[in-house]
Amino acid sequence: MNRKTTEDVTEKVVERVAAKKVEEEIGEELAPLKSQLSSMESMLNQLQSSQQQSGSNNQSTGTQNEQQVSQLLQQMQQFRQQAQSQQEQTFQQLQQTIQQATQMLGGVGQTLQSFSVLNQMTQQIDQSQQQLQQVSSQQNQQNQQGQQNQQSQYSQQNTTQSPLQ
Repeated sequence: MNRKTTEDVTEKVVERVAAKKVEEEIGEELAPLKSQLSSMESMLNQLQSSQQQSGSNNQSTGTQNEQQVSQLLQQMQQFRQQAQSQQEQTFQQLQQTIQQATQMLGGVGQTLQSFSVLNQMTQQIDQSQQQLQQVSSQQNQQNQQGQQNQQSQYSQQNTTQSPLQ
C-alpha cells in the first residue's frame, strides 16, 4: 500500500511539472500572436473611426478604406495560419511532454521495483543470519555438552582407577 501511495504522489508531481512546462511554452508561443491580434484590432478600430468621421462617401476615403480592409484581411489570414501552425506545434510539444512524463514514471516504477527487490533480499539475508546464529548457538551448546560429557567420563575413569593404585 505504501508503494502505491509513492507511485501516486510521484505521478501527480510529474503531471504538475509537465502541465506547468506546457503552460509556460504555450504562453511564450502565444505572445507574438497576441501582439498581431492587437495590431489587427487597432486597424479595425481605425477603419471604424474613419468610416464614422467621413460620413460622406468620397472616393479617396473609400479607396483608403478598401486598402485598409485588404490589409486587415491579409493580416487575419496570416494570423489564422500562424495560430494553426502554433496549435500543431503546441500539440506536438504536449505529446513529447506526455511521453517524457511517461518515461519518467516508468523509471520511477523501475526504481520502486528495484527498491522492493533489494528490500526482499535484505530480509532474506537477515533471516539467513538469524538461522546461522541459531545453528551456531546449537553447535556451541552441543560442543559444551560434549566437553562436559568428556570431562565427566574422564573424572569417572580417574575415580575408578584411583582405588586400584
